[in-house]
Amino acid sequence: MLRLCSLRSSSAVALGALFVACAESPLGESTTLPTTQPTTASDDTGDDTSSSGAAGSGEESLDDSTSLPGSTGEDNCGEENFQLAAVPPNVMLVLDKSGSMLTEWDADDDPFTPDITRWNSLYSVVDFVVVNFDTDINFGANLFPAMDATNTLGAGACGVENVPEVPVAPENALAVLMGIPQADAADIHGATPATAGIEAALGHLNTLDPAIGRFMILVTDGAANCGEDADTSQCPGIGCGLMEEYDARLAQVVGDALTQDGTPTFVVGIDILDELVGVGDDGQTEANTFAELNLVAISGGKPRPGDEKFFNAQNEAELMEALSEIAGQVTTCVVPLENPPMLPDLVEVEIGGTTIERVTDCASEDGWVWVSPDGPFDAIELCGAACTQLAEAGTVDITFACPPAG
Repeated sequence: MLRLCSLRSSSAVALGALFVACAESPLGESTTLPTTQPTTASDDTGDDTSSSGAAGSGEESLDDSTSLPGSTGEDNCGEENFQLAAVPPNVMLVLDKSGSMLTEWDADDDPFTPDITRWNSLYSVVDFVVVNFDTDINFGANLFPAMDATNTLGAGACGVENVPEVPVAPENALAVLMGIPQADAADIHGATPATAGIEAALGHLNTLDPAIGRFMILVTDGAANCGEDADTSQCPGIGCGLMEEYDARLAQVVGDALTQDGTPTFVVGIDILDELVGVGDDGQTEANTFAELNLVAISGGKPRPGDEKFFNAQNEAELMEALSEIAGQVTTCVVPLENPPMLPDLVEVEIGGTTIERVTDCASEDGWVWVSPDGPFDAIELCGAACTQLAEAGTVDITFACPPAG
């Protein structure tokens, strides 16, 4: 006969309490408790008390004369409180540093205030997000093109560093803000080699622990160019394929990152219009950037509902909202279990009273998976709509079967 033990976990955004209910044990047998050290509790007199176990054993045992809080009759069962440590995901900010980011816009939708550059707005939003989520997300940053890119119609505008300007690290806000151009920077030059930027970011993420969630956030104000298959016969100069041909590999590379590496990509556009631009030999990329970014967002596994699949910010407030919403999503989906279940195939997960089904592919299904499917079974990940449910509810209830007594 199987007996059930249950866990209640807070959202991974913040520390929360984990409650473990043990299985019943007949009188006369000792019951071994979880090895995790319980938090201190207070007795009726107000004095602090805590359980103690065998010295150096890392376990706590109860003999037949001991009953846990909440136990009744011969059920030596109860609850112990444990603190859950958040599991910050690894997130690469893949940021457009092309010359068009110096374009000025009405960032606050107020005609009576001065316009500022798109880069100024992006820097301010990155500042807000990395500082406010500094302990919840391990951030890194990658620029496309690189800092030494030029505003020429040729390869000089297309360079991207082989490794990110700011590698992913815990509590990395200051490094990110120091590693990218400042808000008032005027040396923002180059084309839009977004594919190379994604490839460099992904290469770095793939060097990190695969058990920790990995994400990319692509932010751009224009169509990807500098494709490796572009016609360079007229470069430099008008007619240069590096500048004028859209790099359709972007959606493919983002899709491969999801399906082959398990790394989703969020897509954020800055002031993107739904129209074909760049027709003719004028040095501009010929593409409907809106339609192309829709495809990239779908390929990245994080499309938005409706006709606009990417976050399309028309002002700084919308840009702030987009990046903040994304940051909230990536911090809430991995829930660590300090006491792995003995029977991982018999675990049940609920959010707000709704049963969440176990799935096999977190990238394309709604439900939950073991972060390490072959063990140790010490963390689950909520996928798709279940991740959104967890963000809204804040808690997840987990029930697992325990082996029979004796």
